[in-house]
Amino acid sequence: MLNRKLYLITLAVLAVLSLYFSYQIYTDASRLQVVFLDVGQGDSILIQKGTRQILIDGGPSGKVELAKLGKYLPYFDREIDVVIATHPDKDHIAGLVEAARNYRIGKVLTTAAGKDTQVYKEWKDILDYNKIETLEALRGDRISFEGAEIKILNPEAPVDPAIGEANNESVVARLDYGENSFLFTGDIESPAENKIIASGEDIDVDVLKVAHHGSKYSTSGVFLDKVTPKDAVISVGKNNSYGHPTQVVLEALKERNIDILRTDEKGDIIFKCGNQNAKCQFITQK
Repeated sequence: MLNRKLYLITLAVLAVLSLYFSYQIYTDASRLQVVFLDVGQGDSILIQKGTRQILIDGGPSGKVELAKLGKYLPYFDREIDVVIATHPDKDHIAGLVEAARNYRIGKVLTTAAGKDTQVYKEWKDILDYNKIETLEALRGDRISFEGAEIKILNPEAPVDPAIGEANNESVVARLDYGENSFLFTGDIESPAENKIIASGEDIDVDVLKVAHHGSKYSTSGVFLDKVTPKDAVISVGKNNSYGHPTQVVLEALKERNIDILRTDEKGDIIFKCGNQNAKCQFITQK
């Protein structure tokens, strides 16, 4: 009799848990979430819609990246559909190495730009070992998922693997979801900004991920006047040695009445988009 009672109780608990997780998946599927992860002096952005996940860069630390992913991804979901590695600098790919060791990655979108560093070698080795499909990012490429679309705006042509400094060849992507739009800029500087403007691509968006952590070589006034964002997110480490974000960039943003959101001050910056016809709302979380 006791065993039967335990069996029935166990079934009831499992049924409740099943209903709960089904409800969570159903409610999450109806909204888009864009999380600018506070990973220190680096970039990492998690885009979620239902059970689909896209990760742009992984920050400078595998330990920090895994902690952040564990915070936002369901514990039962060990797959990231697409990883976009904007360029091979450590502060953008180091965390991706550990992500690839701990999650199944559907495909990687990146450029051929390489770097003679240990972390880049580890990144290439893990891609080869896990046989992860790797595609070259080029302007015009699109990723569509559940009512949202990402369009690649940079680079405009295949990148030479021996290019060396690859900031201006960073993968730049625009995300559209109904009335909401985001621009993710990697570490591009003014030359790449000018090329994107000259291309005629639509870069007028609601939310701008400020390039290169607020470096003085990026985020020109001309570029800002084309993008016209309401919010500007700066992914930057507290008291970093580079002096990021620079005063010139902060002043340019303030002059245009653009709200500045910094990960070193706010922690994770989370944009929640309930449906396509409503504007995303953001919250911050330390």
